[in-house]
Amino acid sequence: MVTLQSSIGGRMMADDELAALVGSRLCHDLVSPLGAIGNGVELLGMIQNASDELGLVEDAVQVAQARIKLFRLAFGRAHDMQDIRPSEIEEAASSLSAAGRLRIRNDIAQPLPRMRVKRLMLALLCLESALAYGGEVVITPDGVSAHAARLRIDPDPWSALAAGQPPAEPRSDIVQFILLVRTGPVVVDEAEGHLAIRV
Repeated sequence: MVTLQSSIGGRMMADDELAALVGSRLCHDLVSPLGAIGNGVELLGMIQNASDELGLVEDAVQVAQARIKLFRLAFGRAHDMQDIRPSEIEEAASSLSAAGRLRIRNDIAQPLPRMRVKRLMLALLCLESALAYGGEVVITPDGVSAHAARLRIDPDPWSALAAGQPPAEPRSDIVQFILLVRTGPVVVDEAEGHLAIRV
């Protein structure tokens, strides 16, 4: 693994840790403008009659805010001592079901360590890539599973994930597979209409 010299205390920083810091910074900087847009839409709704156009903007802002929370949990820096509440996990995951293609069920009842949630969200993004035709996803403390009439499985990243290896040809659209493998062991279960990742 390539390491980069950190300016914090002169210690060496792994490239994965640096990437997580970049992810955290991007999500942090995007939250404020999205919040401002949401507040603006709310004010517009108070001073003029509701319209389909305004509703579309409001829905888009809510989805974007949830997606940023998902990306923060999946790609941001994880502190071992930090716990994430089930409601935060559900809100972040809801961004994937906004279009109505996916149904997401959160079966997590207690707060979980931040690193475990990071791995669950990365696994969720991996599953999303196989559910282009829709399906149902269940999130538990041990992993994520999907049921669908039809799955679209890209052989390279999924075979690599099952073997505990990064994909042979890294691409931006499968970065979640790379990061999930680097954060620890995974178990992939695949059957007809069923796909699961245990972390």
